[in-house]
Amino acid sequence: MREARMCVWLLTFALGGGWLSAQERIAPVGGPYARLVIRGATVIDGTGAPPSGPVDIVIERNVITQVIPIDPVSLARRGPGFQRPTGDRVIEGENLYVMPGLVDLHTHIPDRVPIEYIFKLWLGHGVTSVRVFSIGSKSPEEMAAEKRRLAVPQAIVPRLYVYPFWRGDDPRFSDPEGARALVREWKTKGLDGIKISGKPGLYPDVLLAICDEARRQGMGVAVHIGQDGVVPMNAVEVARAGATTIEHHYGYAEAAFSERTVQDLPAHYNYLDEPARFRYTAKVWLEADPTRLNGPVLEELLKIARETGFVMVPTFAVYEANRDLMRVQTLSWHERFTLPALMDYWRPNPRHHGAYHYAWTSEDEATWDRMYRRWLEFVNAYKNRGGHVAVGSDAGSAYHLYGFGTIRELEMLERAGFHPLEVIRSATLEGARALGETRLGVIRPGYLADLLVLEENPLADFKVLYGIGVTRFTPEGQALHRHGLKYTIRDGVVFDARALLRDVEEMVRQARARKP
Repeated sequence: MREARMCVWLLTFALGGGWLSAQERIAPVGGPYARLVIRGATVIDGTGAPPSGPVDIVIERNVITQVIPIDPVSLARRGPGFQRPTGDRVIEGENLYVMPGLVDLHTHIPDRVPIEYIFKLWLGHGVTSVRVFSIGSKSPEEMAAEKRRLAVPQAIVPRLYVYPFWRGDDPRFSDPEGARALVREWKTKGLDGIKISGKPGLYPDVLLAICDEARRQGMGVAVHIGQDGVVPMNAVEVARAGATTIEHHYGYAEAAFSERTVQDLPAHYNYLDEPARFRYTAKVWLEADPTRLNGPVLEELLKIARETGFVMVPTFAVYEANRDLMRVQTLSWHERFTLPALMDYWRPNPRHHGAYHYAWTSEDEATWDRMYRRWLEFVNAYKNRGGHVAVGSDAGSAYHLYGFGTIRELEMLERAGFHPLEVIRSATLEGARALGETRLGVIRPGYLADLLVLEENPLADFKVLYGIGVTRFTPEGQALHRHGLKYTIRDGVVFDARALLRDVEEMVRQARARKP
């Protein structure tokens, strides 16, 4: 009883000296329980192994302690005295599927929308861990403080891994020895890693120092190369320097030139002109030598990955506006789940980052479509030959919504050629690997209890993971609505995923009512 009262107190008491908002107080179903049992479910364990079931999963507080097969053969081996486990809470899992929680490695949290709106979209789509590169305009110290503020068991928050941008007025950002000192300082403040985006972090001597010191400190390094830093630090050079992950698609094509060493850019090109920048970041893939891209470049990246554990984070879905703007502007979930403030920010506007489509043409879309063909094939080939590929959504930009964007990234990996089991592995085990977490991303005794309980098989159709679900039709024309995710379990706490999304819908409804 005392423990139950404490859980309620933690849920309602201030996370940082005040009281939780009404939005933050509702929706956890309960836990962490002394003993939670999911009985008779089919497990997709995250390793790439085929589904297995029925099994009973035992969770004690926030740790998976047993995964017990209960198929007829296994029960016969156990003998007549076998008793199936019970607990403080039992979820009957017959006809249900259980998989690890999703890991989204590329996220930002802007000031323009309520933070609980984003958290509920993530948890409502099964995202239990996120690597965060920015929290509004907060400094690295403030980001670390925000992570500590939210570290309450029943807070409606995914696991946060904080990687601030490597930029600012401190001269140490541009100096190798100063960079080492700054990495050590960030470690003592509770930061998990570093996000490099262009210079000065991509000065070769500085990047080498950052990566080496981060490795010594047990921190990660995520690198967005960008056209302003790609010479001489293309993707091969960045991976060789010790980057944990490379974000997006930058730097790979530039490593595969055979007729030049820099991209064929016109004299009037300006990197800070966003429409021009995004036009030419697609065109560079059409300048790369395919035999070098899929030969020496791929081989060298695989060699580095075997030595360092380097992981690709493609973020395919965030660029889809570039190849079909009208489609992403009219996605079926915008009406119910996208706040007006986001739609306003995404509309073409030269003052907003990522809103550069104010002069976007069918020719631009065609260029990006051709680029995607090469990019998707390259990432799939990298995976097929043993490379590690993880999921990152970069949601919040260009009509790309939190939670929904993560599920779309799963679909994009499948379109690249990943088997559905490989997609789930990228979204779970590979993400945990990139975070340096050895007890996440797999359903296994001793691992942390971040799990999804689903009413539909995601291997058959990832669209069932969308917050709007998916409607299918029988040959007779009968509509059948499928909504896969039932519960999101993060660190042993059970959340009703659909209740979270209903909260989001209400937030959007109220915001629309207030909008002039």
